[in-house]
Amino acid sequence: MTISFECPHCGTQMKVLDRYAGETGPCAVCAKTITIPPRSQSSDPSNSSPAPHDVEKDTAGVPLGTLVGLLGGSVLCFAVIFLAVVVVVRVAIPAANQLRLTRMHESSQDNIRRIVEALNQYHDNHGSFPPAYFTDAKGKPIHSWRVMILPELGRNDLYRRYNFDEPWDSPINLTVMQEMPDVYTSYGAGETLGTGTTHMAAVVGRSTMFPHAKSVNRDQISDSYDTVLAIVEVQGIGFDWTDPREDYDIDKPQSTLIINDQVTSGTPLPPSTLTGNVGMLSEDTYHLPNSVSSGTMRDMATRSGGVPVPISDLQPLGP
Repeated sequence: MTISFECPHCGTQMKVLDRYAGETGPCAVCAKTITIPPRSQSSDPSNSSPAPHDVEKDTAGVPLGTLVGLLGGSVLCFAVIFLAVVVVVRVAIPAANQLRLTRMHESSQDNIRRIVEALNQYHDNHGSFPPAYFTDAKGKPIHSWRVMILPELGRNDLYRRYNFDEPWDSPINLTVMQEMPDVYTSYGAGETLGTGTTHMAAVVGRSTMFPHAKSVNRDQISDSYDTVLAIVEVQGIGFDWTDPREDYDIDKPQSTLIINDQVTSGTPLPPSTLTGNVGMLSEDTYHLPNSVSSGTMRDMATRSGGVPVPISDLQPLGP
C-alpha cells in the first residue's frame, strides 16, 4: 500500500510505500527535509481498502530510499561530469596545445639542422661559407645564400632553373621562388605570407658568419663552433626565400635579438623578434627560452668574439 503526500516545500505530489510512514529524509525533487505523514493522514482514498495483492507485492509506490538514491545518484553523476570537464579544460587542453607547439618547434629545428649541414657542405665544396648575398656591379644584392646552397640541399633541379644572370626578382627567377624547398618551411612562427615564404634567416653582421656580401672560412672563426650562431627563425609574416635582402642583420638597430616563442594566429609578432629556434655552426639546434638575454644572443652571433657563452645550460633538441 502507498501513502500519497505533497512536499510542503516544492509542492510535488508523490507516493511512497506505507512502511516509510513517519520517516524523515530529503525530497527527491528539491532535496529539502520532509517527513512522510502517518498512513491515517494520507489523502489517497485507495489506502482505505487495500487489495490483497498490494500487501503481497508491496511495490505500488516509489520507496523513499529509492527517491533519495535517485537524487544522490544524479548529484554524483553531475559532479563526475563537472570534474571531468574541469580536468579537460585545465589539464588536457593546455597539455595538448603545449604538445602541438613542441612538435612545431621541433619541425623547425629539423629544417634548421639541414640548412646548417648544407652550409658546412658548401664550405667543403667551395672552401668558404656563402656570403649572405651576392651583388651586382653597383653593389645591389641580387642573389641569396639560400639559393647558393640548393645543390647541397639536393635541389639541383631548382638551381639549374635559376638564372644567375638576372636578379632574384626577374620573371624567370620568380617562378623558381614559387617552388620553395621544404627545408625552408617554418613551423614555429605562426602564419606566413603564402607560397615561397620563409622565416629562416642567416645571422648577418660584420662580426658574424655572414658579413654581408663577404664570405668567411673556418680559419676566420676562432670561437667554438657550438657557440657560433648561424641560422635563426624569425617572427613576422615571413619573406620570399630567394630575396637576398631578407635576413637577420644584427648591425641594424631594429634587430633586438629578443626571443618570443609564441605561435600567433592573429596579428603577427614583429620580424625583429625571434622564435627561439636556432642553429649553431656545429649543427646543434636549440629552442632557446624567452629568458635568454639579447646580450647572450649577441655573444653567440659573433664568430670570433672570445666571450664565453653558457651554451651548456641550454637544452638542444637533438636528432
